[in-house]
Amino acid sequence: MTATESTYLLGHEDAEVQRLLLQGRLYDDYTEHALRLAGLRPGMRVLDIGSGPGDVSFVAARLVGPTGTVLGVDAAPEMVGLARARASEKGFTTTHFVNATIDSLALDEPVDAVIGRLILMHLPDPAATLRQLSSWVRPGGLIVFSENDIAATQSIPEIPLFARTAAAITRAFEALGLSARFGTTLHSVFADAGLGTPRLTVGTPMGTAADTDVLAYAAEVWRLVSPVAQQHGFAIDEVADIDNFVPLLRNQVRAADAVVMMPPMITAWVQK
Repeated sequence: MTATESTYLLGHEDAEVQRLLLQGRLYDDYTEHALRLAGLRPGMRVLDIGSGPGDVSFVAARLVGPTGTVLGVDAAPEMVGLARARASEKGFTTTHFVNATIDSLALDEPVDAVIGRLILMHLPDPAATLRQLSSWVRPGGLIVFSENDIAATQSIPEIPLFARTAAAITRAFEALGLSARFGTTLHSVFADAGLGTPRLTVGTPMGTAADTDVLAYAAEVWRLVSPVAQQHGFAIDEVADIDNFVPLLRNQVRAADAVVMMPPMITAWVQK
């Protein structure tokens, strides 16, 4: 494995694809806001790294319009196939997807922006990857990446079972060798890549007991990491039945009249 290949450890089974699509519904508006702040505009040529099922590419495509283009790159062939099918369904004729690793990708000309969401945390040397990616961006172009802070997931007021589950999710990511607070280190990663100090913004999905997607996302993340929790001895019996996770937590959130805050998505960007 080279210094820039992904060590994505979360798999690509159907449940993971569904989680990614749900993640897009929750975070795409915040991603669009961040990309607007960073300066994406009509006519730009954009490269989306780790494009998965295509959600970030589609957000970018709406911002660059029909005079711009978006190229999504992912190392998983099944994700590229899904993204292509979705692009066709949505009518994004200037958005394309290729199956490639960062090291194998070849561009015929520099891009106006390189972007990515929740990809750097899966790389063995994210600063080296950013340094390489910046070489593909024209002078004056943009480098924009978003990562989250899983450890900041919470309910207000605190619901003990939700707090325990959120803490176990954080612990499971750390057990996989992934930094649960990676988003809070983006400024250092950019600096280590020689890109200077980036500008930053944050977006956080929040909801009440009535917001099904918020609780469903928490359930799907727990489904994803519960085998790790079981393996390492910190499983939570009360939420062992994933199908009962949402109704159980919804009742507790409703009883406490609480709000639930998902992991904040932190976006950093610089102009080259």
